[in-house]
Amino acid sequence: MATFSGYVAEVMEEKIRVTPTREAEPFDGIVFHVTRLLLDETPLLVGQRVRIEHDERLTRSLPPQTTAYRIVVL
Repeated sequence: MATFSGYVAEVMEEKIRVTPTREAEPFDGIVFHVTRLLLDETPLLVGQRVRIEHDERLTRSLPPQTTAYRIVVL
């Protein structure tokens, strides 16, 4: 398990994009796949600082993608 801290840049259906800074380019950060249940438990807004626990299997796409297992709003 790995962690990534940053800012929510985009909230999509069952995906979020988290970037290391608030001023991010479209391909910055990581896209996390999240279950609807996890999003319902932790409603997210663009600009929130979060810490994401995820598996370490990042895709080679831009931005990279992986699966989130836990989201903590900081």
